[in-house]
Amino acid sequence: MKKIIVLLMPLFFATALSAQNTNDETEIKTVIENETLAFANADLTAWSDCFVHAPYVRWSVSPNMYFNGWDSLYDGAKSFLEKNSGKKDADALHKINRSDWIIHINGNMASVKFVQVWGDDSKSSQQFRVMEKINGKWKISMLVAVQ
Repeated sequence: MKKIIVLLMPLFFATALSAQNTNDETEIKTVIENETLAFANADLTAWSDCFVHAPYVRWSVSPNMYFNGWDSLYDGAKSFLEKNSGKKDADALHKINRSDWIIHINGNMASVKFVQVWGDDSKSSQQFRVMEKINGKWKISMLVAVQ
């Protein structure tokens, strides 16, 4: 009986770890979806909740459009949303499809890669995120989009 228990223990732990990764992957995808929808809806509070609030946060969607640090990112997003709320681009953000997910979780950190297609004209980009689990919630600490 002891041998059976010893043999089954690794299976139990592997199953538990797999279930945890599946839950984490679902939570990570939800944070990414919520970040996009909050931005599209010009909901700065909900959008802000998707990010780590620290000086090491990075956000870049082009060589000319990037932010280093949470304060810089927040100020840039606030300014953009105040000027552009309700514009055509926001409409396209409601029509996003994501595919080809690669999620690697290591403890409270995760790297995420996916392809994002948005709008009616099928613009696509390679998307990259570094995520941190803080107080049980996944947050974005780095967002990079490459056209």
